[in-house]
Amino acid sequence: MCYQECALYGNLVLYLRDRAAELLADDGDDVEAEQERLDGIIRDWFFDPQDELYGCAPRDLIWAEQKDEPNPIDSDRLAEFFFDDCPVCQFTRQELEKDIEAGKDPGFHWHYDDGGYPLIARYDPEGWDARWAEEDAAFEQWQTEQDAQEAQPSAPDYDPPPVQDEVPSEWPVVKDEVPSEWPVLKDGVPFTSGTGAVSPEEFIARARQPWLDPALHQAARALAKRVDCPTPTLPGSRYRRITYDEALSLAVGLHENGVDVESLLAQMGAFPYQNVALDWLSRPEMNAAMMVQVMEDVISPDDEDEMTRFRHHRDFIFALARVIHPGARLWLRGWLDGVLT
Repeated sequence: MCYQECALYGNLVLYLRDRAAELLADDGDDVEAEQERLDGIIRDWFFDPQDELYGCAPRDLIWAEQKDEPNPIDSDRLAEFFFDDCPVCQFTRQELEKDIEAGKDPGFHWHYDDGGYPLIARYDPEGWDARWAEEDAAFEQWQTEQDAQEAQPSAPDYDPPPVQDEVPSEWPVVKDEVPSEWPVLKDGVPFTSGTGAVSPEEFIARARQPWLDPALHQAARALAKRVDCPTPTLPGSRYRRITYDEALSLAVGLHENGVDVESLLAQMGAFPYQNVALDWLSRPEMNAAMMVQVMEDVISPDDEDEMTRFRHHRDFIFALARVIHPGARLWLRGWLDGVLT
């Protein structure tokens, strides 16, 4: 359930309380009294234990989630989690009971949800169907792209352009550790990992000024067609295409941090696959190592096409690492943190 959805449901409760108070009041004279009576019913709901919450009250779960703590577990209700008679399940339940009685974290967590069918789905079924129709269409498009890629008779050719190995003299080669003192770069702008001398709003406004090099606007349009950024979710990370505004700030930021944006676009243009993940640009060593691990441990040595595809991705990441020097990578990690929050 989304954050705004939760907030709006709270507004809905108060709206229903006020409307019910008006309907229950006689000639409108006792509206406030009816509101107080209904508030008592709402308060009791928050505080009363409920069987479907394994003896917890709704307030217990709400405060636990707000404090980033697991839902409470009553040892007397553990049997409801382990209804199976298998010896392993019963042994696990006994161990959990011991931990709970000893005041230890049992390491067993549960959560409550709407079962995948929220309130909005009941009262706006058309919107619910349309929302999932878009999701299904996106999945079908992705499946079509995957099938087309798998149907390729062989891996596409990949001939990356040469990369100049020189790093601008004003950019020190740094490791992943943050230095104790940041160097001051051109225009007096301090180089930091994610925090600069201007706010993001000012940065976008600056990027949109008419004197900005048209080549950077062209670069932004190219980046917006190819580059994806991670979107954190509970089970892991999914990716989404960056917007034009994000692409423009990315292009300007990389340029101001000493990256040859034209060389970056040349590498992307030679890359025969559609998607380019920003993770590859910001942490090339880690991602290249993951590619190598998949090639060594997952892909069958006889699958030459798949091995070639992963080799292309590995070489592409290595080429990006030569275009985007370590100092710019630190800036990019901070930029990503700002986009993801």
